[in-house]
Amino acid sequence: MKEVLIYTFVFFLLSSNILFPQDDWKISGQIQLRSELDGRDFSNSTHALTFASLRTRVGVEKTFMDKINFFVQIQDSRVFGEEANTLASIDNIDLHQGYVVLKKLFDWDFDVQAGRFEVAYGTERFLGAVGWHYIGRAWDGVRFQFYPGFKLDLFALTHTESAAYISNATPSAYPDSSSESTPSYSVYGLWESMNIAPGHQLDLFGYYEINREKAEGSNNIMLDRPTLGFNHFGTYGFFSTTVEGAYQFGKLFSWDVSAYLISLQTSYNPGIFKIGAGADLISGSDNESFNSGEFNHFSPAFGTNHKFYGYMDYFINIPLNTFAQGLNDFYLFSSFIPAESKFSGFIDIHHFLSNTKAVITTVENPAGVEESVFGQEIDLTVKYNFIKGTTITWGGSAFIPSELMRLIFSPKGADVGFWSYIMITANI
Repeated sequence: MKEVLIYTFVFFLLSSNILFPQDDWKISGQIQLRSELDGRDFSNSTHALTFASLRTRVGVEKTFMDKINFFVQIQDSRVFGEEANTLASIDNIDLHQGYVVLKKLFDWDFDVQAGRFEVAYGTERFLGAVGWHYIGRAWDGVRFQFYPGFKLDLFALTHTESAAYISNATPSAYPDSSSESTPSYSVYGLWESMNIAPGHQLDLFGYYEINREKAEGSNNIMLDRPTLGFNHFGTYGFFSTTVEGAYQFGKLFSWDVSAYLISLQTSYNPGIFKIGAGADLISGSDNESFNSGEFNHFSPAFGTNHKFYGYMDYFINIPLNTFAQGLNDFYLFSSFIPAESKFSGFIDIHHFLSNTKAVITTVENPAGVEESVFGQEIDLTVKYNFIKGTTITWGGSAFIPSELMRLIFSPKGADVGFWSYIMITANI
């Protein structure tokens, strides 16, 4: 029933654009189709897996009297073959974005956005929309946007809500006074951007995560964690720099949180080619800190991590993918974008280490092994601009594992991991 209503609504809006062309309707759409060859298990004795994913988005936007902006975006996301058979369907159509923006509220330099929307700031290292993923990230909430000579956003977002909506107010629907409050997971924050000098931008931000659900067998809530940080973007002729940093504190279960993330990047771009280097340091926890009740691993839970820590996504879910040891990523990158060509090429080389040394115990090594090097990754990317708004992208990656990665994937092996894809992205 939901799909019928959504399709009817979109058809109505599309028809309105045809019947009433004088109205300022804006229709947008996107198809992202990607086929992948996945041999990331470090074992040549296993067969590489193949996947294909498809993301389809249709959006409708309308502005009324330059004061109210209305936007709806419907999305279908799927992996090929996930239906039971070719005569089956999956209930996979959803509202990716649907919001209203009240502009210049009270005739101030102040907008209010409410509904469901993407949240992406800066490089997307801390808050990103994860556009690479075949679903993508969107939030339910409200955002207040101020722009009196600088840009300041205040937002209140709902991550998850465990309590069911009460449509009929009956006494039995409500918990008694001895019950806990609604164990929802919320994120509150701010992001300020300002140009502090020609060619220099400074972003200051902070967000507060609170998961009110109680840990099992404890009176401690699951998460009570603020994050404070900054971004600085600078240009110096052909050179540019990006410096990012953040600190997390508060509580995770019963642990005291104290963690940091520091990122430094510099590049040289005289024209059609660009070269650069960078380092990302994500703090981790060792056995001593765990035993003392501290959690020192920074969690970039809402960033677009695919952009930063290798395209093979071994470290997409931090801190889980690093065994809470943190991550040090030292990398080189280059790009070649000829002005008169539809082709462009990119090379990224990463050297991954853990931020702390911890003993990893496995069946093969019950006494534990102390390791700090994950390995090296090489990412090659070629893009072809077919027409305006449509890009064909090929990517190929290889990961040379260390003993630590072999232990993580034990007993698969220690062969070179590989991954490749071809993707078509069409926007209207």
